[in-house]
Amino acid sequence: MTNNGDNGVMRAERIEVVDGRGRVRLVLGDIGNPERPGEVFGCALLGVDGRQRAWLAVDDSGASLGFDRTGNAALELGVDEGTGEAVSTGAYLHLSDMDGRPVLGWRVEDDGEVVVRAVEPER
Repeated sequence: MTNNGDNGVMRAERIEVVDGRGRVRLVLGDIGNPERPGEVFGCALLGVDGRQRAWLAVDDSGASLGFDRTGNAALELGVDEGTGEAVSTGAYLHLSDMDGRPVLGWRVEDDGEVVVRAVEPER
């Protein structure tokens, strides 16, 4: 962390907040894959096991807000810019089952069309 002179600005690449037992519970900064640093920037809330449970993130594809269940993104809300790994553009909401399989989703395309996707659960 560096202090940027007299203007009161502190700069850091990553900030971690720990609980009373020293476990990291909040990360501000690079929250993406450690093998590809700098690709995802945001804020992540971590469970006691260290897994990201909720996040607000920005990457080359756009911005997203996600919630984890059993190690998978169970709910994700975002906007794809049509860049990076995004295959389409627009606002979206995706709901997934416990195994991370998409079950229900909505997307608003650039022309205003609403696309709804529903997948029958596997039994």
